[in-house]
Amino acid sequence: MRMRIAVIGYGTVGAIHAGKFAGEPAVEVATVFGPRREKAEAFASAHGIKQVSATLQEAISMADAVIVCSPSPLHYEQARECLRAGVPTLVELPPCETSGEAEDLAKAAREAGVQLQCAHTSRYLTAYARISTSLRAGELGEIQEVTYTRHTPPRNKNWNDNALSHHAAHPVELLAHWFGGLTPRGAVVRPQVRTAQNVALLGQLANGAPCTITVTYASRLPHVRMLIVGDQHTVETDGFSYIRSDLECLNLTYPEQETYENGIHDQDLEFLRACRGEAAGVDWQETLRLMRTIESFCEFAEH
Repeated sequence: MRMRIAVIGYGTVGAIHAGKFAGEPAVEVATVFGPRREKAEAFASAHGIKQVSATLQEAISMADAVIVCSPSPLHYEQARECLRAGVPTLVELPPCETSGEAEDLAKAAREAGVQLQCAHTSRYLTAYARISTSLRAGELGEIQEVTYTRHTPPRNKNWNDNALSHHAAHPVELLAHWFGGLTPRGAVVRPQVRTAQNVALLGQLANGAPCTITVTYASRLPHVRMLIVGDQHTVETDGFSYIRSDLECLNLTYPEQETYENGIHDQDLEFLRACRGEAAGVDWQETLRLMRTIESFCEFAEH
């Protein structure tokens, strides 16, 4: 029997979720929901989705699992409604604004007895997965420093994204996962925490090494780069299209858009495996740890 998926949101990421499911015979995107009917209908037509739901409740009623990929400010309320209806839910990052809200979602999932996961997409990108393998093997030696920079051009959206809770959260989560934790040591944000568009974070890895993360939504020159310095080798990547290193086996290139889309799809399939009772995907406790870490950075930024 095919698993029926409801996609909540009809933006760029929603299109990737829906488009990649088209090649999965055991999965059917049963419906899409969003606030503007004409956009939802265009989305459904583009991805061969038979139903457009008029309400979130209607979409939930048609699904065996839900993917929440609407604008970030809607994630928490929509995910909570899905969980309270007893439907397994995968919610895009950021899943909510606070660790208290993350705990509330966890409680709703426990009470309903359903799966809840967050989209920790970076873990599934080919370049980062390859670096993860290298780190586990100790190929770089003792880590001395990690720096991450993401410069994004100004965005034309009808809602404000938050550079701290969204695009800075991806490397925060990834570094904590790779290195056994990340302790906040400082943060500067502009204009303010709840509307952060420019972020500079200072953290400390479990071995004491420093890490810095900067994200801006104001750059006219787009740029993404992670640099990991070990005492034996150094590696850099944009996470999507290349890995460069003085270690010969870590000089690789990838098709950027395909890598991004495949990472999202691999994550989706892990979530569906978890819905079937398998040990798969990223446990919500790791999402809760991320939210607490982001809150700690917020505290530095507010003082």
